[in-house]
Amino acid sequence: MNWYSRETLRRVEENDDTLIELGICNKDGVVSSDHGRYFTSGDREDYSKLGRSIQRNTNLKTLYVKLNSTGLSITDSGFFEGIKQNSSINKLRLNGHAYSRQNNPISGYNPVGEVGCELLRAFQENNSNLTNLRIWSCDIGSVDERAIINTTLVSCTNLKEMHFNHNNVTDEQLLPMVEAIRDHQSLETLSLNYNRIGNVGCEALATLLQDPNCNLQTLFLRHNLINNKGINNLVNSLSNNIKLKNLDISQNQMDNEKVQGTFVKLLCNTTSINTTHSSNHTLIDLKIQGNIATSLHSLLQMNKCENKSLVAIEKILMYHPNIDMEPLFEWGSKDERNLMALPYVVAWFDRADEAVELTRDYLFKREVYKTKEGKLSAIYQFALAMPLMFIPASHTKADDKKRKRTGM
Repeated sequence: MNWYSRETLRRVEENDDTLIELGICNKDGVVSSDHGRYFTSGDREDYSKLGRSIQRNTNLKTLYVKLNSTGLSITDSGFFEGIKQNSSINKLRLNGHAYSRQNNPISGYNPVGEVGCELLRAFQENNSNLTNLRIWSCDIGSVDERAIINTTLVSCTNLKEMHFNHNNVTDEQLLPMVEAIRDHQSLETLSLNYNRIGNVGCEALATLLQDPNCNLQTLFLRHNLINNKGINNLVNSLSNNIKLKNLDISQNQMDNEKVQGTFVKLLCNTTSINTTHSSNHTLIDLKIQGNIATSLHSLLQMNKCENKSLVAIEKILMYHPNIDMEPLFEWGSKDERNLMALPYVVAWFDRADEAVELTRDYLFKREVYKTKEGKLSAIYQFALAMPLMFIPASHTKADDKKRKRTGM
């Protein structure tokens, strides 16, 4: 064990509250800082000491293991037992890529391997702790390794973030992973960048997004094998989803122009006022191929307002400037026209003023909404349809008498 690793062990043993990240790797495998240190050794007893220290430590939060660059072995049972007994580590990062001294990839992906699987088993037993799981640059083609990963996902029900980037994940491998996390209501971030996910995988993810128990806010699918069909499945799943805020589908096999049009319709379906009102007002960040069109960018910016009812109002004002009041003339009545809806209409335009005021800073280009004119137009439409309800009959008769006397 070198001096640096001895110093790391000392700080872990003393429960140093400034040490919250521990890397099991050589010095090129992790960047050291005041809050993070690496440890490496070829001696089993050294890892046993570290395991005992980890067991008692209450300040460590992150464990990073570079699978191809450490002396850690499956035989170091003392280390893994310490992980099982620890109650503070909530983030596990497994990295299987080989790097040169210049941090350039030199040899493809490594398997999760025995060490990675044993670490996953440790967190299966202590499953309430883990909230952030990152497995990067690993080839998970092995059936046994996939089974352990999926079992870990099922067990760790408090996961908030799951990052499986650069793992060559295929549709076939993704399906059981989606099933494993389906009931995880704490999961907010799912990152699957740089894999081999296609349309079948998108369909599985779409069913996840449609689940009312799904609370995903961020989904990353950069650089996969998804085409327009897969994107359409995702878009359809977002029509009633009010949780997902961030979506990255860039560097996939899609038609950029068609995809942008699909998202514009998702965010603001202008077929009718009702479809505009029920459009998606949640998605705020979308990454796709090339530059985002002005219309789509404007809608994404509009969605940033936290009050979604005001967002819906502003979209209605933008795309339905001349609102037809006739459907409301018989509201609440079977055959007779009445003014029952008018107070609600007036109140709606008052809220529209508030919507314009609160959301205008989010607009890419400031639009002019004539809410006062709209309110007057609505009242005028009611007055034309039901004039006697605005001018009582008694007033009309009195005016007629005055006109007759004047005429004499």
